[in-house]
Amino acid sequence: MIIVIAFHQSGYRDFKTYYIHFVCYYFTNEFPELTSDLIWIL
Repeated sequence: MIIVIAFHQSGYRDFKTYYIHFVCYYFTNEFPELTSDLIWIL
């Protein structure tokens, strides 16, 4: 849920770009189970 809230507060226009450029880069320590496999789902 925190990722969705942060997305809405960011300046990104779509979630896929936000996830690739921000979440995968900055949130890997907080969410170690995050993978880039979600990109293919989006």
